[in-house]
Amino acid sequence: MISPSKQIFNCFVCNTGGNAIRFVALYEKKTYYEAAQRLADMVSFKHDFFTKKQKFVVRDTKLDPLISAINDLTAYYEYTLITEAGSEAKKYLVNRGLDDALLKKYKIGFAPRDGEATIKFLQSKGHALKTIEDIGILGGSLERPYDINHGRIIFPLNNKDGQVVAYSARALPSEKKAPKYVNTRETQLFIKSDTLYNYHHAKALMAAQYVYLVEGFLDVIALDRVGERSVVALMGTAFTKEQLALLRLLNKEVRIYLDSDTAGQMATLSVIKDLIAANIPLQIVKPHKDGYDPDDILNKEGKEALVTALTTFIPRDDFIFNYYLSVTKLDDMASTKKFVNDVMNEIILKLNSRLEVSAMIERLAETSGFNSLVLTDMYESLRRKRQTRNEAINTVKQKLPVRQTLNKVAQAERFIVYQMLVYPEARTFFDNHVRVFTHEVHRYIVNYLKEFKPKEQVNYALLLNDIQSRFTDEATINEYTQELLTIESGLQDVKYDENILNDAAKTLNYERELQILERKHQDELLRAPDDASYAALKVKHIQAKTELMQKYGKKK
Repeated sequence: MISPSKQIFNCFVCNTGGNAIRFVALYEKKTYYEAAQRLADMVSFKHDFFTKKQKFVVRDTKLDPLISAINDLTAYYEYTLITEAGSEAKKYLVNRGLDDALLKKYKIGFAPRDGEATIKFLQSKGHALKTIEDIGILGGSLERPYDINHGRIIFPLNNKDGQVVAYSARALPSEKKAPKYVNTRETQLFIKSDTLYNYHHAKALMAAQYVYLVEGFLDVIALDRVGERSVVALMGTAFTKEQLALLRLLNKEVRIYLDSDTAGQMATLSVIKDLIAANIPLQIVKPHKDGYDPDDILNKEGKEALVTALTTFIPRDDFIFNYYLSVTKLDDMASTKKFVNDVMNEIILKLNSRLEVSAMIERLAETSGFNSLVLTDMYESLRRKRQTRNEAINTVKQKLPVRQTLNKVAQAERFIVYQMLVYPEARTFFDNHVRVFTHEVHRYIVNYLKEFKPKEQVNYALLLNDIQSRFTDEATINEYTQELLTIESGLQDVKYDENILNDAAKTLNYERELQILERKHQDELLRAPDDASYAALKVKHIQAKTELMQKYGKKK
């Protein structure tokens, strides 16, 4: 459904909706800001907003103390690197080819060996121990707290907007027995599965038609040293659905360049499967003959060797078959059947092009020795089973209600919210008779009305735009958007009626007072000293509940 007058859309199958900007963002897999730029170009709309470089950082204000502390800490680490205390670390980094410009770009630093001094510095800047603990660096005891990164080279980890949220701390070469890398534990700022190293820099390169996907941050820096800046890193070999979503937003070809060892090649296959299923174009950089990663190639073979490696690709199907053949020897019927089943279920069934399916089946037939017609029948049978299962799941989803049946409180709140969106006088009624909502989305809408539209009828497209820009979590955006669109579509013919508003307010206030009464009664019953007192309290509660019902005109 599209409403040109309200500038909103809603899909009743997948329950996705929003305004025109969100439609373009979802359809063309762009960021919200890039979609706004796209629409501006389409209608030849000119504004400084789109010509000046924009930097958006949307965050929960409760996280501000953590962000302030981690920013101060990052600057402290950077400063320490250029002091005598960081001389060994600086020498190591320079020997690895990192000049001052790269150190500054990636905010690389050094944590002083005296970890207690770091904590004292943060406290001198006004940061509480609880805040320091919440950014993930606090060790020791309350009497002697210290920085767990002490004596290590610091590589800051940024979120998609460029804010430092965590660290990867590398041991100095002289520390032979220490773990090589120690990453910040997950915190309110940092969730590893949501993070791709260097994403904020790669995202800014809108002209680049591709992005390299590498394994670690030294590989990112190695590519940067040879002039290739459209690159992100997994920080390991695990590839998550959140990272896949970040790559989809870039709307670029993904060039997979993970390590040549066994773990790296397993990870490469996993990434290939996910990219195929997501219909994201991909290339695979050919593994190095000696198993070197990008940083190794640059330091051992030089710049030209790495530049050549970056554009030396192995065909996708060659990689897939080579991998499966390396882990499954076709020396008997059982292993050959396993090989066929693995390629069919894990790769071919995920392909979106029937031409690609046909070519892959022909190659599978040639490699396995099975007849291609038999394999085609196998594919069609598996595809039909999968399609039938998916259709059944979709049918169940469509027949079941999207939300649970609303209780009386939610129904009343929803009616009042609609009246407030359309009629400014309903906002005055809310302030005088309701004052607060239970439902989180309804509270948000009320705050929006008070802040931006105290006396005007609401423009739904602008309200949806505020939801999109205020929140970063896609699930939250969908929840808020769907609730607003449900209110807009389900109650659009309702006229202003203060009698109905009064009924809704009575329902809310009755339910609110009833909850308070029942909690109070429960507490009293728990403290009853004997059976007689317990029975008396039960009678008292029934009488209080009856009086409450009479107050609001409720029938027994």
